[in-house]
Amino acid sequence: MIRAALWLGGALAAGSAQALEPEALFAKVSPGVWTVRTFDAQERPLRGGSAVVVGSGRLVTNCHVLAKASSVVIRRDNVSYGAALEFPDVERDLCQIKVANFREPALSIAPAGSARVGQRVYAIGSPRGLENTLSEGILSGLRGGDEGQLLQITAAISAGSSGGGLFDSEGRLLGITTFGTREAGSLNFAVPAEFVAEIPARAQAALARRPRLEEGAGGRPAEARRPGEPLRAGDALEYVRVDHLTGNRSPVVYRLDRITGDELFFNMGGRVEKADGRVVSVTSPIGGMFDSSSPPGGWGRKDVKPGMRWHMDFVGSTAPRYRHELDATVFGERTMRVDGADIRVLQIVYTGWIYAAAGAGAATSGTRFDATAWYSNELGRVVRFEAEHRAFNNPVSTRESIELVRILR
Repeated sequence: MIRAALWLGGALAAGSAQALEPEALFAKVSPGVWTVRTFDAQERPLRGGSAVVVGSGRLVTNCHVLAKASSVVIRRDNVSYGAALEFPDVERDLCQIKVANFREPALSIAPAGSARVGQRVYAIGSPRGLENTLSEGILSGLRGGDEGQLLQITAAISAGSSGGGLFDSEGRLLGITTFGTREAGSLNFAVPAEFVAEIPARAQAALARRPRLEEGAGGRPAEARRPGEPLRAGDALEYVRVDHLTGNRSPVVYRLDRITGDELFFNMGGRVEKADGRVVSVTSPIGGMFDSSSPPGGWGRKDVKPGMRWHMDFVGSTAPRYRHELDATVFGERTMRVDGADIRVLQIVYTGWIYAAAGAGAATSGTRFDATAWYSNELGRVVRFEAEHRAFNNPVSTRESIELVRILR
């Protein structure tokens, strides 16, 4: 009996020794928690959040942190890296991002199913932009969600904590902090960390389920329609936009809501075109510089031919409405592939300057702007566009591209 009691006491002591004091726990795991900052196409800040290291050059954050971002940066103390979206699991609000030349070791993940109500937990993130903030609480409930279990916690989180780490008392990653309710400060939630391993497979499965050109609603075969046939209400143009500084790739979808006369209204009027493809207006620049710097009529002209040249002096259609002075030259024809179909395109090169003050003659100096559009006369629109511009008071140039990948009918 005495030996048994001594053995049991030693085992309990060994088990309790694994629990870390908050100070030791923070020192152990905080290097694996980073702050996330996102920016729009004009390099204006969008939102902030947190991310945790889960592999070599890989971090996980909440997808809603990355929403509408053209570029993503992670930072800790005075160190920062550009990041790019790799795998999105939007249904669970978990997105995996990759970072080049990033060597911070991955955090240890708690075994699946190890979460238990009443255990002490610690949240580390960047609430309100305050880097590496530690809060303590308990796991107060295991709740069923649409896409799996949620961890209900009393550890304090707020805006900016999204994507941060929730740890058990041994410093193992138990969850990814996600959101809290406004009505109750201690009612907060995290997604189980065991879901992290499933992100790549779920992202690839979601991509495979997306409707393609040859499918109609519900996966039913659609009537055969050439890409150049007129668009109908409900059709959509899907582009992919790439930030070449960070490698961040994001889908851009222009959905045709209605046709009135000879005008096509996309995305609730955020983009309006004529039936022949000429751009009437852009009020929602989701395509980055492709939209924000769009000249009157758009980046192409119907029936353009090699050797054509023209000069443009115009003010951008969306804020900050800078003045653009560009020269366009049409070069040779080539073939590009759009969702399985070969499309003939002409290369149109734009060179010139952007001036900070709007209005002709309002500024005497500007910054260089270079762009290339591959325009299809058959489609009456640009198939690929890339541009480079060094924004005012910014030593780093923005270089991005956008390319049509499919027409959803």
